Amino acid sequence: MKTSELNDDTVKLLRIIAVSVGILMIAGALFANFIGFSSDTGISHNQVAFLISGVALIVFGILGRKFPGLYKGLALLLLNLLVTIMLLEFASIILVKLIDQDRFDIRERKIEEGHLDLTENSVVLGMYAPFVVWRSNPALNSDSVTVDNDGYRITPGVSAESDAYRVFLLGGSAMWGTNVSDSGTIGAHLQQLLTEYRSYQPTSVSNMAQVGHSSTQEVIELMLQLRDGSIPDLVIFYDGFNDVWGAYEAGRAGTHHSERAIAARVEGSPEALNIIPPFEAILRGTNTWLLISSIRQNSSQPESRLEMLETYFTMGIDKDILAESVVSTYLGNCAIVEALAKQYGFEYIFVWQPSVWYGEKPLSEFEESIVEGGFDFFLAGGDPAFKSLYTTTYSIFEESAVDSTHYLSFAHIFDDMSETVYNDYAGVHVDSWANRIVAEELLAAITELNQN
Repeated sequence: MKTSELNDDTVKLLRIIAVSVGILMIAGALFANFIGFSSDTGISHNQVAFLISGVALIVFGILGRKFPGLYKGLALLLLNLLVTIMLLEFASIILVKLIDQDRFDIRERKIEEGHLDLTENSVVLGMYAPFVVWRSNPALNSDSVTVDNDGYRITPGVSAESDAYRVFLLGGSAMWGTNVSDSGTIGAHLQQLLTEYRSYQPTSVSNMAQVGHSSTQEVIELMLQLRDGSIPDLVIFYDGFNDVWGAYEAGRAGTHHSERAIAARVEGSPEALNIIPPFEAILRGTNTWLLISSIRQNSSQPESRLEMLETYFTMGIDKDILAESVVSTYLGNCAIVEALAKQYGFEYIFVWQPSVWYGEKPLSEFEESIVEGGFDFFLAGGDPAFKSLYTTTYSIFEESAVDSTHYLSFAHIFDDMSETVYNDYAGVHVDSWANRIVAEELLAAITELNQN
């Protein structure tokens, strides 16, 4: 026997100690909640670590001198497994690029911008804001998109003069300016147009729209501004899509985007809080997971994916009654704004936005794909129940809007254009040149309003 080896009695003692300590560690991990070593009711990461260490010590105690051989074998096995995983990851990213380039590009862009965790774990892409639930997050700023520290999209060229003609813009992502730079938003174009039209007075157009906001959130946003002493000369609401979308999702009017998910987070649901096992969390960040997700979605039929959606239709709610309720709720919000306008002395205009879902526009090939629901990121686009609710709600609003000075529908402003206007799956976001047309229509509405 080599002199460096331990004698049998020493090995026996070490094995007994290892098994005993291992049992104690396992017992401590299992009963930590009962003996006051853990403040949580579940199993923490520390408890898992104690369990693994305890099992390792027991294995060492049982195997004795055979443990080094087992250790070397396991080390070799783990090394081979690591090499296999690396090769699989490399192959997966190549396959994803070949079969699902769009998914790869989106994930790559998120990684490059440093927002992968934020965008994949957030219910809505924003930061919490009291009463309105969320506003835009300055952390997501880029070279072409600028959000200030209060969560508002900036409008280039606004005047800081105290006597400036002040315009508040409220709405969802279309007014906020999704897919366009700061200079391409409706607000930026309207700022330029009003500066020229009202050359005798400075102009300040504030873009207070937020991605995903509904009309109720917008009214609350206006109330917060008024409460804090920020009084506009004119307020423009640009709505339609999000109010319909909230009703489609929740089965009732007056809700906001992702209501069920946000409510579940407030109520502490583990699923809503994105509490998943550590191993699964690691797996979700791999290229292999991306490949599996791509294969599953590409192999499944749109109809089968639609069946997974929970909507007003699956809840058995009548479409016509729901559409009436959406318009009634919207007009109720308008009545609140009218009362505020009398109290604070400002003018107002309510506009329902144009979209691919309603009107007589000749659709381009890309716009046809939107209506047909060709996007995995917006399965509702292929749901007849969504389209039906949307068109019905718009029709009711247009019939209800008897005051053509304050209540306007822009649903038909692109009806004579055969070129592609709508630039993504939502069917409401447009490029800068189209936002210019919207701003020109708003200027015409403001002009008419001032003449009355």
